[in-house]
Amino acid sequence: MASSPLQIREENSTVAGVRDEIGQIARGAGVGLSGNVINYAVSYLFGILVARQIGADEFGLYTLGVTLVTLISRFTIIGLDRGLMRYASILRGQRQGAALRWLTFIALSAGGIASLVGWYLIKAYPEQLLALFNWNDNPGLLPLLPVLALAVPSLTIIGIGMAGTQAFRTMRYRALVVNTIQPIVRLIVALGLIAAFGATAMAPVLGFVIAQIVGAVLTVGIVLKLVRRVPAGASRDAANGRTLFRFSVPLMFASVLDYLNGRTEIFVIGMFLASSAAGIYNAAIRLAGLGLIVLTAFNAIFAPVISDLHHRNEHAKLAALFKLVTRWIVVFAMPFILVQILFAPQFMSLFGQEFASGAMALRILTIGQLVNFATGSVGLMLIMSGRSDIGFINSVITVALSLALDFALIPKYGLNGAAVAGSLMIIVINLLRVGQVWWLMHVHPFSRGFIKPFAAAIPATIAGLIWLRWLPLNSLVYFVAACTSVGVIYLAGILILRLDEGDRMLLAALYERIAGLRHGKKKRSGEDGEPQSNEPKN
Repeated sequence: MASSPLQIREENSTVAGVRDEIGQIARGAGVGLSGNVINYAVSYLFGILVARQIGADEFGLYTLGVTLVTLISRFTIIGLDRGLMRYASILRGQRQGAALRWLTFIALSAGGIASLVGWYLIKAYPEQLLALFNWNDNPGLLPLLPVLALAVPSLTIIGIGMAGTQAFRTMRYRALVVNTIQPIVRLIVALGLIAAFGATAMAPVLGFVIAQIVGAVLTVGIVLKLVRRVPAGASRDAANGRTLFRFSVPLMFASVLDYLNGRTEIFVIGMFLASSAAGIYNAAIRLAGLGLIVLTAFNAIFAPVISDLHHRNEHAKLAALFKLVTRWIVVFAMPFILVQILFAPQFMSLFGQEFASGAMALRILTIGQLVNFATGSVGLMLIMSGRSDIGFINSVITVALSLALDFALIPKYGLNGAAVAGSLMIIVINLLRVGQVWWLMHVHPFSRGFIKPFAAAIPATIAGLIWLRWLPLNSLVYFVAACTSVGVIYLAGILILRLDEGDRMLLAALYERIAGLRHGKKKRSGEDGEPQSNEPKN
């Protein structure tokens, strides 16, 4: 049913009330998006070049090893990434610099100590870890694990420290370090080692470890610089540390479980299938996650906004922004969804011909990601509003069901069974979260304009089907042309359906951000959420 003029005016009035937040999110997401594009471009280049050099078997060993050490780092972070983001955002808003600095020191110190325990366990007991996950049929992991253990302290510090920078509502540091410098270092080191010593899994492993160490050093320097800019305010309050741990520790398990969501399949593949299957599935996951370029850019800057608005009881603003951000995520992510489903065999073949067998798995995983994008930042709405207990319960349910599906489907159906299990659980957890947010906060991510990207996708899909039926796709040039045509027709559909007031505000803020960068202007104090400072900018 069409909306009445009164309803439209009310919606526009609500959007106008969050003009400042829209600008802030758009500028921060613009920085994050540009950084994510670089990150994903270099990461895909890394995956494609390395996989083509070392093959699916060795790429599978690299996948299993990195997945394991990253899982362990989720334990050693102790949930302090989300805890620091929440409480640092609050303290920064209250201009309590002394308490903020003390809280940051506590978080980084606790994470550093925990990470040393994780490093020792991997270094000292690699055989026991393989036995724990029933990966005894992958002995090629044994020489890799002690090297990968060196990445655990760095992964921990980066996880906590970068969350602290997001409390300042800026994405440029994550864009610079995590999304730009680290992927480039990993790519250069891995390719250099392959050229010098041969195509084995040790080359990308060393590239990964060195990139994490570089990222950790940069992260510590950045976060310390940021917290010093906040005026001291009242003296530090030790209760803030206790509050941080009470909030964070339950989230440690939620963070571990969240990491396992979508990755339990890799662990179970390692139990039942050859290491090459893990490599192919990793390539499919990477491609299915293309649209995460958009989701993570918006989520990272929206998370502290949720915390701040909820803390100030500005629920109407929060509800309006939730709808707007969700629509923007779908609008920007839809082209990735379309080309992945239409041209899945061509995408998978970029990693090598032996990876083409994962085309159906890519299509299945992409459908799950579509639901992920369509529900927006629903998980963050629960966590950043203080419902960490619910987030934990959701994660337990999801991982339990994931494992049940994995053990039922992977031994019988292989890669496609893994993809069905992973996609189903993405759908289940996000729909569950939507219901919980509605029940607890009486808000949902859907609005009148939500249908626009789906309507614009129809002619774009037809264009893609025409390419598949009548036009060639037998070279990289034709493949790029096909993807471009789908994207252009989709964009035309969005413009024909017209932009509303929130969309125009978003584009205006993005244009302002890009124009400022192009002319080399210094940002105004407070833009991207940074506090005013009398310190000279280096």
